[in-house]
Amino acid sequence: MNYIDLHLHSYYSDGILSPKEIIKKAKEEKISILSLVDHHNINGISEAIKEGKKQKIKVIPGVELNTKFGKYYLHLLGYRIDLKNKELNLFLEKIQKKIRENAKKCIFELKKQGFKLNEKEILTYPSERNLGLSQIVDFLKKDENWEKIKRDFQLKNNQILTFPEIYKKYFLKEGQEIFPPIEISFFKAISLIKKANGIPVLAHPAQQLFWKDDFLFPILKKKGLEGIEAISSHHNWANIEHYQKIAKELNLLITVGSDYHGELPKEWGFPVKSLWQYFKIELTKEIKKNLFKIIN
Repeated sequence: MNYIDLHLHSYYSDGILSPKEIIKKAKEEKISILSLVDHHNINGISEAIKEGKKQKIKVIPGVELNTKFGKYYLHLLGYRIDLKNKELNLFLEKIQKKIRENAKKCIFELKKQGFKLNEKEILTYPSERNLGLSQIVDFLKKDENWEKIKRDFQLKNNQILTFPEIYKKYFLKEGQEIFPPIEISFFKAISLIKKANGIPVLAHPAQQLFWKDDFLFPILKKKGLEGIEAISSHHNWANIEHYQKIAKELNLLITVGSDYHGELPKEWGFPVKSLWQYFKIELTKEIKKNLFKIIN
């Protein structure tokens, strides 16, 4: 039995594993087709493709862009992009610089809160990867910084402290994020993906939208959207059926993805280690037919 997963992240953005390690894990899980779609980053794809050939796993080049459309925040996936496209590469380089600028401001604010952080040490994080929120949080979980957190939360032995709790306490200041996420115009993101010969697909819509927002989909299609990630680990069964119905009505591709970031941290308190323990999609003839444009 073969499986497909078109939404995975490596340590080139906010994932835990290297592209090579992801391919190894995918092989163990009998996944035969996958797509690496790191946030605002395509630097890990060549490594994934190379390792995928060794393991006989097909790797679809991809990227995930955080976009804004009016008042809506939407995640846009771009599949089968040309990795050598000059405009896309230059734009992503600018994004990486902006992320590092935001990281400097974030470090400054955290130091004001009493954390001991070495800006130079943090900013030596490899330039070809995203320096994201998860990497900075890793520094907070070390030595005297972790002792500070335990005091602040009055943690008892073996008490679980979740990422959202840490985020709410230290990364929000008067309702504003001290490490604001990167947001790109939806129109700009669509344009970048199209110019790189890619296929734009809306990621996990139920994470950002409600059913009352369904009026958006015909509009997004007119702007160039070609698919909906209806089958997602972020969706319950009702969401999965609902967004498949919309995709069929609008003649959009129906894609599948776990949004895999690696093994889930113990402190998150989940009973499973990996999304693949409960979310794996069999590569059926129907899915192959639907995704022909992407996987062939």
